[in-house]
Amino acid sequence: MLKNRYQEILVGMSLMSLVRGLISLKRNRTTLLIDDSRFLGDSYHFHYLSEMEVFSLLRLGKIYDIPELLDLKQFLLPAKVEFVTTQTRLKLGQSPFENLREVLRKFPELLDKTDLDMLYNDSPESFNTYFLEELRRYETACFDSCKRPRGLRFELQGPKWIKTFYTRFGDLINQEYSESKDLKYAGLIHLLGVSAEEKLKTHLPPEEIPFYFFRMLSPIYRLQDFFLTTQLKRRLLLLGGDFKESSIQYWQLHDRKFENLLLESFEGVISGDRVLFFAHLPESVPFEVKSKFPVFRKILMAPVKRASSPIPPTDLTFIAHNESLGSERPYRVLGRGVGAAFYHFPYPELPGSKAEFYEKEIRLAYREDVKATPFEEVNSESRGVQSVTLDLRELRENRKSEAPVLTRLPLEVAVQDKNIAGFEYWGPFRYRSFGLLALCYGIEGV
Repeated sequence: MLKNRYQEILVGMSLMSLVRGLISLKRNRTTLLIDDSRFLGDSYHFHYLSEMEVFSLLRLGKIYDIPELLDLKQFLLPAKVEFVTTQTRLKLGQSPFENLREVLRKFPELLDKTDLDMLYNDSPESFNTYFLEELRRYETACFDSCKRPRGLRFELQGPKWIKTFYTRFGDLINQEYSESKDLKYAGLIHLLGVSAEEKLKTHLPPEEIPFYFFRMLSPIYRLQDFFLTTQLKRRLLLLGGDFKESSIQYWQLHDRKFENLLLESFEGVISGDRVLFFAHLPESVPFEVKSKFPVFRKILMAPVKRASSPIPPTDLTFIAHNESLGSERPYRVLGRGVGAAFYHFPYPELPGSKAEFYEKEIRLAYREDVKATPFEEVNSESRGVQSVTLDLRELRENRKSEAPVLTRLPLEVAVQDKNIAGFEYWGPFRYRSFGLLALCYGIEGV
């Protein structure tokens, strides 16, 4: 039986909403988590984790004594990520040494030819150990920095050749087309941004360069969220929290302030001090999440109808050809694994736009992409999904100083452009950079 009032109402079932719920309960706050299918928090970077996100989630498990997070590694499957552009086909997600060799095969200009033999002075195991130590040092520095309102300046340690690689990566990925006359690195940053943060970018500020560097060379794991969230939900209930799978039928707002809500499951009127939305930008609700940045919603084509699967896709292929980098069709994604597959096709959110309008286009693109990639074509139904890609391609800040790790994006919950008190956006785009890593740092909130 649900209560009439809660101190925190969390809307949208996901890993991070469950973690927040457990933190709130340990702070002795009455907490309700509502699983409304209109509020989804799925993102590529929430399912496909680098070692940075793994370290950060393990820290949360230790700080708040969450056994499931302490045992996170049992919920991880080895995964692969592939970036396909007009010029390159980059296969990542393996060990740091194998990732480094793959990047240098496709981007040899990142290292002088005279230094290539330096890669093999030590064993692959030695490089893997060195890289993961540097990655852990960087992640720890990010965590420590997020408690302070100033930027993080990180200096890579190690042999000269890896510092050269790191420096050139930062320089070339931000090089203007007028200088390079080449879209090779434009395609790389384009797809790295989608995979690491689900944001379209054309420029990396100083604080994001090490994040993308470590994300590119780190092993990648597919989170078995079906099992992990099931166990976290059980712990939420054991600690005295409440959970309800139901659509929210009615929201009562008064004087731009949340009053209460009514569930379709006829639980009665429920009020709360704070409502936290752990989701993308929802549709079919009497409010909006204001964003000054354009948004792309996605069409999903998949034979599997469940949002989460016990055996999820472990391999992702991101596709963006040169002519699509600045277009309204910025990328496509193929996901595949044992017993599961999907295809994502984004479309711009415009007045009156619907997924159904792109039915013919997605099927044509799907047939073309499966011919060029090792992906089995299946007879599937297409449908719109609630996940969103944020378009930051026009955002350019050519600054030399680093911004704080936890820099909020200007996303507020509003009705007719007037903010609603008591409503808070905690979705994948709450912070400007660092993807899931930033949300792990900021999940404690206030």
